[in-house]
Amino acid sequence: MLRNKYIVHFSVIFGSFLAISIFSFLLVDHHLTNPDRINRARANLLGNGQSVSDRIKPVGNVSMEEAAPQLASNTPSVEAPSAARDAAQIYSQSCGACHAAGIAGAPKVGDQAQWKPRISKGIKILYTSALNGIQGAGGVMPAKGGNAALPDAEIKAVVDYMVAQAK
Repeated sequence: MLRNKYIVHFSVIFGSFLAISIFSFLLVDHHLTNPDRINRARANLLGNGQSVSDRIKPVGNVSMEEAAPQLASNTPSVEAPSAARDAAQIYSQSCGACHAAGIAGAPKVGDQAQWKPRISKGIKILYTSALNGIQGAGGVMPAKGGNAALPDAEIKAVVDYMVAQAK
């Protein structure tokens, strides 16, 4: 019985010592070989001959200088024609918000009674009012209907469209 206890205790102590020894050996080996592993990994990264500055350089450059004019070539350039917008389309996008409902004194499209005094002043006056805007007792309209990006020709086309609707 005593002999069995002795064998069990010896086995437990010897096994614990063996486990601690193996763990200590692996821990020391890991710390001693870690710098070599880092250097090998670094060598693999730099093995393609590029330096760090080559690998992190910017892909492109931004230049704030004015581009040099290009010389005309003998080949004709093919440009896509600009999409000409229909006056009705421009009206629905920019002018219809006010002129459809009569907001801020805007004459409703198609209402002959509201358009008759304006049309009697002449089309040039209507163009000027549409291009420069109106501020007065009769109503308020921003220049170009609030869409300053519209070219004058398109504004005039929309005025012609609205006048045609009122006749």
